[in-house]
Amino acid sequence: MNTKTKEIYSEVYSVLNMLGNDYINKIPDNLYKMIKQEKLEEYNPKYIFTINLEEQKIKKESIAMIALFHLNYWCDSNEEKEKLRKLFKENENKYQTELCEKYNPDNIFKNRCKPNVENQETNNKNQEKIKNAKEIIKYKESIFKRILNKIKMFFNK
Repeated sequence: MNTKTKEIYSEVYSVLNMLGNDYINKIPDNLYKMIKQEKLEEYNPKYIFTINLEEQKIKKESIAMIALFHLNYWCDSNEEKEKLRKLFKENENKYQTELCEKYNPDNIFKNRCKPNVENQETNNKNQEKIKNAKEIIKYKESIFKRILNKIKMFFNK
């Protein structure tokens, strides 16, 4: 298991301990033991109960896991679960909308800089130079081709 996953388990473990035994007892024992075993021993974050977790540099994955615990184990009624599911669905829709706006293929090229007049003039001059250079270059047969043609002419007579 990678260190990021172990850090997430450490953060979740710290939050669970901060919440107390009432919340720990509501989740299955084997789940709590697994979190405790898989956490990173050197990483023991401390959280302050009065400050929002998002402001305390907790990973989004840890918050997601805690939200999942809330939905599955800590909600007391079906109404509360439905409200939470509705909130999760709204957040997912907002996120998908943002992604669609950010990566919309129709808008990708709209944000590019439009070339100004100076750049257009420079491009036109460069294109004219290229055309003139093509006119100056004349095709000349290679030496091997000329030798081969002379040999062919010798045998044709």
